Amino acid sequence: MLKVFPSSSSAGRQRDKVVFLHCIKTGGTTFSRVLQRLYGDSYTFFDDDAADVFAERLASFDCIEVHAILRGDQLVWGTKNIMKESNWGLLSNAKVFVMFRDAVDCYFSNFHQSQKYAKKLEQTAAWSRSVPHTLDEYIEDPRFSNLQLKFLLGKDPDDGGALTDADLQDAKRLISTVGIKVGILEQYSESLHFFERVTGSRIPLGVVVVRNTNRSSQAQRGIDEAMRRRIQDANVLDQGLYDFAKTVFVDQIAGCGPAPRYRYLSENSFFVRCTDLICALGARRGSRR
Repeated sequence: MLKVFPSSSSAGRQRDKVVFLHCIKTGGTTFSRVLQRLYGDSYTFFDDDAADVFAERLASFDCIEVHAILRGDQLVWGTKNIMKESNWGLLSNAKVFVMFRDAVDCYFSNFHQSQKYAKKLEQTAAWSRSVPHTLDEYIEDPRFSNLQLKFLLGKDPDDGGALTDADLQDAKRLISTVGIKVGILEQYSESLHFFERVTGSRIPLGVVVVRNTNRSSQAQRGIDEAMRRRIQDANVLDQGLYDFAKTVFVDQIAGCGPAPRYRYLSENSFFVRCTDLICALGARRGSRR
């Protein structure tokens, strides 16, 4: 794995296990890059959905990221089994983090991301499961509503079945019982600072490499109020989860002090590209020894 900076941890120091639940389009790809820099070879991406595989990976690595990934023609929903209540014990010895985002903003961003996803699937065996091409069609498809709640609970969007308020209450209980640490995309610096305080980590040089952004915020300005209301109505449970998370976040960061001024850089910036090149050259020299 290519790393912009080496891990900042002290050699041989025992660290807490960290599990990052990467909800789609909540700033998680940028946070993933932070984790890769901090944990180096002790970071791994969970590309499965089996609870026993998760337990093995967590035993072998200090940091594990759980997300959704396309494997062949199947979408692997990483939380599908590990977030069942019977498996909560797997997380008991780890510090679990998750980022949330305003429900409407997250929905727009997911729609734009889905267009890239559809192009990726074109002319493959998975083409039959492609997503709608218009926002109106997207809203009519219940698979794409309340995705933050579905991910947290491990509810695969393709399994069918509408979520209810009971599911939202389950999510609140999950966060409280497991002691999940929450971050808020709209308060990104404060979320990073909270992570540093909880784990004892320090982001090298305070540099945060921004990744996988889209132009959903610009597109939102062309949406009328009626369409916005339809999106809100379709994602009322996600909004409820977000509102709850903000309350938890305020309580969790109390006493953390003001966040430092991180430097947010594009992954295409000159600085990041140069450091990537330096690390790549260093890795080549090391492999020749």
